[in-house]
Amino acid sequence: MTPPCSSIAAHLLHLSLRVLLLLLLPISTGCSGTEERLAPEVDLGESRLLIVPFQEKGRSVSALRWHYESEEGIRLAQNLEMQMSSDCPPITPLSDRGVEDLVFHTDSDEVPWDVVGREVDATHVLTGRIESIRFSDPRTPGMLQGRFVVRWWVFRVSDGTRVTSKEFRVRVPEDPESGKIYVSFESSERELMAALRAQMSQLITLSLCGAEAE
Repeated sequence: MTPPCSSIAAHLLHLSLRVLLLLLLPISTGCSGTEERLAPEVDLGESRLLIVPFQEKGRSVSALRWHYESEEGIRLAQNLEMQMSSDCPPITPLSDRGVEDLVFHTDSDEVPWDVVGREVDATHVLTGRIESIRFSDPRTPGMLQGRFVVRWWVFRVSDGTRVTSKEFRVRVPEDPESGKIYVSFESSERELMAALRAQMSQLITLSLCGAEAE
C-alpha cells in the first residue's frame, strides 16, 4: 500500500530539517569557540608554568635584590599565580617549592632555567626584574603618584631558550588630576602598591593568556 503524498512530504521535510541542523551545528560551534577567548600576545599553548619571584633593582646602580630576596618580587609572583589560576585556562601555574635553593645559590648571573623548570616538570618558566617603584612625582607635590616598571621573561624548559622579554609600565592613578589623595603616606603607599601590583599582574596575564571575548 502506497503512503499518501502528504505523509511522504512531511517525512521528507523532517529529514531536510535534520540535515540542515547537522550542517549548521559545526559552523555555529566553531564560531562560538573562536570567539570565547582572544589570542594571547605570547602563545605558550597548553603549558605548565613555573613562576619564580622577581628580582628588584635598588636605588643605587650596583644594588640588586636577587630572586627570593625582594618582598615585592615575591608578592608579584604570588599575584601572578593567583591571577593565572583563575583567568588563564590554557596555563597551569606550578608551585615553586623545591626550586628556591637552585635559583638562589646560582653562582653566575645566568640561572639555568631549564634545570630549574625540570625540577617541577614545568614546560616554561616566568620570572623577571622590578626596575623601579615610585610613589611620588616632583611635578605634583603632595600627591600620591604610583609608578611601577617591570621587565619579565619566559623561558622554554626543553632547551632553556628565552621565548620572550618585555617591559611593562603602569601608573596609579592613570590621570594625575584625579589622584589628589591626601592621607598618611604609610598606609596609602601600601594600598597604592597593591593597586600597582594588581594592574601589572593583569597586564602580564593578558599578554600570556589572552582575554575573554566580549
